[in-house]
Amino acid sequence: MNTNNMLDESRIGRTFEKSTLSLSRTQFVIVCSAFVANLVFIPSVSHFVRSGTWGGGVAGMSWQLPDPQESILGVSVSSYTLITCHAAAALLLAAALFSQFVLARRGVRSPRLVAVHRAMGPVILCTLLPAFLIFALALSLWVIDTPFNRVMFTLLPVMIVFAIVRALIGLRRGDRDLHADSMFLAFILLEAAPIYRIVMFVFARLGGQVLAPNGEPVDAGALLRTVIVLVVLALGFWSCHRLRRNLLPMAIIAGVLVGALAFLPWSLDGAPA
Repeated sequence: MNTNNMLDESRIGRTFEKSTLSLSRTQFVIVCSAFVANLVFIPSVSHFVRSGTWGGGVAGMSWQLPDPQESILGVSVSSYTLITCHAAAALLLAAALFSQFVLARRGVRSPRLVAVHRAMGPVILCTLLPAFLIFALALSLWVIDTPFNRVMFTLLPVMIVFAIVRALIGLRRGDRDLHADSMFLAFILLEAAPIYRIVMFVFARLGGQVLAPNGEPVDAGALLRTVIVLVVLALGFWSCHRLRRNLLPMAIIAGVLVGALAFLPWSLDGAPA
């Protein structure tokens, strides 16, 4: 038993040695750009602080998300409360994951930073990730009412869990490439939120409607966001010559998208029930 533990610790330790920096420069640039993209939420946060409502304005058009009371497992909760908690949990998780990328990159020069990187792992796994999952799934399963958006928004937290589990497997095996690629996958899926916001901004600038008549976000946002996420993931994995090894999670995402388009009602400028 002690021998196995020593081997496990040795494998985990080798994951962060000098020769084990596995993210390509392109992947790291993508990670940094995706994190900076969270700045697109500043107008919405400012709007919420000023008015207490979630919404915004673009191209001379103002919009506001509805705020119904949702019954979740018999408990009545405001959708605004869920959105606020989800936004806070997602931002904290994104900041923690981004810091892990930075610490791992700089850790090749500082054992102390490597130790901080290792210490943050259980915090992310046991607190930040569960909090994010609870609020993300509450929003996608109870607040979003249209089938296409519900499926595509539920897909994200589920695949983030898949990516984290995959990263832990890589860590356990001492497979630094699998660990790095899986964390890259998890981070880009998490940062699908600012990508979605940018897509909706462009859609509105081109004259499209952000919200359907039923108050739900139009399906175009989730559709185009998923396509962009797949392209970004493919670029990142291709840049480190590991695209083939990471086809499975991309195939799952693409398969769910194709299935939703084939079997669920959807519309680029609407959100049919």
